[in-house]
Amino acid sequence: MTEAQMTFVEDMGQLMVGWGIPRNTGRIYAYLLLQREPATLDDIAADLHIAKSGASVASRQLVQLGLARSLGQPGSRRVLYEALYNLESIFAARTAQMKDLVARLRQGARVAPGGLGRQRVQAMADWCEELIHQFPLLIRRLEKRRNR
Repeated sequence: MTEAQMTFVEDMGQLMVGWGIPRNTGRIYAYLLLQREPATLDDIAADLHIAKSGASVASRQLVQLGLARSLGQPGSRRVLYEALYNLESIFAARTAQMKDLVARLRQGARVAPGGLGRQRVQAMADWCEELIHQFPLLIRRLEKRRNR
């Protein structure tokens, strides 16, 4: 891998930590995005200098998140991984986190003393809930535009 590619891999790993995804999982997703062909766990581990067991756990997590898929090789137990180029999975994961935030904000609004503080927490919950509602609409609109 080139230095620029490795920087991309490292930067994506760090970015995805902020989204609640482990760093190596983000690094592997970035790595898979750059690959022309599906990659083996041996390739992933060697190129990213991580243990094969860690590559396995992170790759399976990417599959669970809908960011990658695993492919079997006929006549072999070896599994290949390739990135999926669909951001809806990332938005779905973020939406789940946002729903948790709304629940906590609503909890806070219920227990906050009356007045401006309660109103602000309630307004934050309402805003987040509207964002959750708008995500799928935005995705559909962007998909239509892309498919023209």
